[in-house]
Amino acid sequence: MKNILLLTLIGFLLNCDNKKIGVPQLPNCGNFMALKNKQEWSASPSATFFNRDSINLMVEECGSFRTHGEVQWLSINQLPIRTGRYPLQATRWDALNGTPLSAWLYTRIGENTTGIRYNLYHAAPEANEITIDKYNPKTRQLDGHLNATFVIDPESAAPGQSQTDTIRIQNAIFSVVVSGAI
Repeated sequence: MKNILLLTLIGFLLNCDNKKIGVPQLPNCGNFMALKNKQEWSASPSATFFNRDSINLMVEECGSFRTHGEVQWLSINQLPIRTGRYPLQATRWDALNGTPLSAWLYTRIGENTTGIRYNLYHAAPEANEITIDKYNPKTRQLDGHLNATFVIDPESAAPGQSQTDTIRIQNAIFSVVVSGAI
């Protein structure tokens, strides 16, 4: 019996095509996996063209990972669609349209409650950057990595709320197909 299991395992490994192994994808979720404050975090990315050379990337926490009616969104604006490593710029959440490579995070608690905004934190030794590993213009598939640290927007914090003041997204890997017209 052990020999049959061993042969089956060896056969499986020999037939495994490593090129087909990419960004992990959970059922009913997207292709965005990261450590958020050292806990596994999975989210669903979507991307639309900002202009011919850049996109806006929105990442929404997957439904099965929402807790206590809380959901988080991560937004990265005017991201170039060519390979390379790009530093993210600090910006306020409401100054999105003129700020290339800006990022912010938003947490909503409950259906009718306003949320908590987080702005990108820029201080040493934080490495706030996004890397585009690959972009295929024919399929519009974009693959990359992200590391970013966010701090709570003081204008957004309400008395009595017990929200985390810092959110670190580390070792994120993602794959997304860009939608919309160029």
